[in-house]
Amino acid sequence: MTITKTLGVALLCGAALCCPSVRADDVPNFKKRGDLERKWVSQVCVPIIKAARPSAKDPALVSFEYKDPKPGRKELHIKGRFKGRVSNRDYTANMVVHIDAHDRESWEVLRIDYDDNSTNVVSYSRKNIEALIKKFNGE
Repeated sequence: MTITKTLGVALLCGAALCCPSVRADDVPNFKKRGDLERKWVSQVCVPIIKAARPSAKDPALVSFEYKDPKPGRKELHIKGRFKGRVSNRDYTANMVVHIDAHDRESWEVLRIDYDDNSTNVVSYSRKNIEALIKKFNGE
C-alpha cells in the first residue's frame, strides 16, 4: 500500500470516528426525487437550446415527461424557453431526446429532435446538435 493510500484510509477512518451519527436531514427523501430529476433534465435542456441556437439568451426548462414507445427505448419530451439576443422576445423550444435504455445504468442518446417558434430566417444548427449527442454519450 502506498503512503497516499495509507494516509487516505487513515483520514477516512478518523473522519468516521469523529462524525456524529447520520441525521434524518442527511438522508435524501425518495419522495422528493422529482426535484433532482428536474435539475438533471434542466442540465440536458439548456445545452440543447444553446447548441441549436448559439445566440439564445437565458435558456431554461419549462416542463418535461418521459414516454416509453417500445421496450428498451425511452423518449424524453422537453419544453424549454429562451430569449432572442437581438429582439429580446420570448421563444419556446420543443425537444425530443430518443434514448436507448436497454441498460438501466447506461443510457445512450440515439437522436435529438428539435423545433422552436423562432421567426429567425436562419434555421437552428443541426450540426451542433449532432456534436452534442456525441458529448452526451461520452464520446
